[in-house]
Amino acid sequence: MGSADRRNERRQAAETLRRQQAAEARRRKIVFGVAIGAAVVLIGGLLVVGILMNREPEYELNDPAAPVTDSFGVRLGDGPVEVDLFIDYMCPACNQFESAYSAQIQGWIDDGSVTVNYHPLNILDRLSQQTEYSTRAAAAAVCAADAGEQQFLDYTLALYANQPAENSTGLTDEELIAIGLDEAGLDASWQSCVEAETYRGWVQEGTDWATGEGGVSGTPTAKIDGTVVEDNSLFAEQVQAAIDAA
Repeated sequence: MGSADRRNERRQAAETLRRQQAAEARRRKIVFGVAIGAAVVLIGGLLVVGILMNREPEYELNDPAAPVTDSFGVRLGDGPVEVDLFIDYMCPACNQFESAYSAQIQGWIDDGSVTVNYHPLNILDRLSQQTEYSTRAAAAAVCAADAGEQQFLDYTLALYANQPAENSTGLTDEELIAIGLDEAGLDASWQSCVEAETYRGWVQEGTDWATGEGGVSGTPTAKIDGTVVEDNSLFAEQVQAAIDAA
């Protein structure tokens, strides 16, 4: 074999080795990439699990013993005109609305003119420094409804009489309970309902329904036979007109 042939063989051998090395490098790159991808997926999965384990607890959707509507309203009275009131116990305007109209609302219920559906919402939880005051007050009020219509109305008025300022921590559970026992004539059974947070889930579902399908963007919102009252200063006038027409 001549020297030219030997040089050609060496070149071919070198080229074969180079190709083998390049192929091995590509294989290692692919394996490394797959390993990194698997690690990313694993870490992502662990993060999701961690988030799910640490998020807010789920609450059971317990139906109140009191008469309620399919749209999460506490039903009071049995008159032909249907009034829906969407309220938040931390809402100053709701307090003003109730102060202005509570006597008329009570009178309409008593004389059988209206059915009033109170929808306690938790829209203003964001204004209670993470104590979820609106949720806790609303759930306590639904517990009061289980005791009777009058107890619900009395407790609602008592909550407004003791209403905390927006952007405060709100009332504690102990204070909510003391108001019910001392000012609304509620009892130990009601207290147990509050302490068990029985209706937290129901209040949340009601808020989700109201701000979604219900078309409620703020509180207080009043509806008469399904139609929104655009000017709350005309609420009593419009309810009376509906009663007269019924």
